[in-house]
Amino acid sequence: MPIALDYRSISSQTICEEAEKLWLQVDIVSKENNLFYISSPTKKILFKSTDFGGNSALWYKIADNKEITGILLSRHNIATPKSVTISALQYDKNSLDKQTQGLSFPLVAKPIDEAHGNGVMMSIDSTQELKSVLDKLLGSYDSIIIQEQIQGDEVRVLVVRWQVILAKNRIPAHIVGDGTHTIQDLIAKKNDNPIRGKWYDKPLAEIDIDAKLHRFLKKQGLDIDAIPDKWTYIQLRGTSNLWTGGSMQDVTDTLCDDIKDTCIHVADIFWLDICGIDIISPDISVPFEKNGWVILEVNATPSIAWDRELSNTNSAKKTLELLFFSS
Repeated sequence: MPIALDYRSISSQTICEEAEKLWLQVDIVSKENNLFYISSPTKKILFKSTDFGGNSALWYKIADNKEITGILLSRHNIATPKSVTISALQYDKNSLDKQTQGLSFPLVAKPIDEAHGNGVMMSIDSTQELKSVLDKLLGSYDSIIIQEQIQGDEVRVLVVRWQVILAKNRIPAHIVGDGTHTIQDLIAKKNDNPIRGKWYDKPLAEIDIDAKLHRFLKKQGLDIDAIPDKWTYIQLRGTSNLWTGGSMQDVTDTLCDDIKDTCIHVADIFWLDICGIDIISPDISVPFEKNGWVILEVNATPSIAWDRELSNTNSAKKTLELLFFSS
């Protein structure tokens, strides 16, 4: 693949490549800012990464704030995880139980305005652990949202112009035991896969052995030198981002109409011509009333990096076809 526009712009690069294949003209305005025009003989559209100007500026800001997103989704009777927000100014260790009253462990803590899984701490099992997490996070962020941790698959649903283009199950970093090698050895073996690299330069990222990974293993009574039994599935992180060593599976054909319709409705509520909607569901093939899936986040500039390589859908091509060749 050609060199990307910058280290975060694989989506932009992919759109430009697919535009040229469709005989559309590409005019890069600013590589550093992921800004470029794509033109046909009858239409010219300015892109900034995956945003092609159809998203409301107000709702873009709202989607960037996880707390407000949750409030507004609830106003429209759309299920979200039960949550509270604690700011650095409000934080009081002695009243934390009162502030989080009504939430059940395990919990998730995350900044209200971050992306790529940055700052997310999962599987918090006690008030004491929550205090420790907040002490750390509120040293870097002004506000932290605390949510009940919902069990199920995390699925990103890409909606473009009120059509579901792709649904991808984002699978957290993991290894499978062979009864012989340590977890560290199995991670190294998995990282040898040629499609894994550092951050954004390959379809999947290498699995880093860091403090979060050690913490996640410890909660399972494991350490990096443990030798898992053959066929034992060991999850290594709570977050499922590709950039933290996760992987993905195309589940578009499995997604039930109820979830599709709800995601399109959310895009309409938020005035977003393109968005990525993150849901958690035990079974995406059945309607809400049968399994209780929830919406976690709404992303106004969803990454489509490596979709064409890792799924059955070329998101960039499909988006361009909708913009330039659909009535």
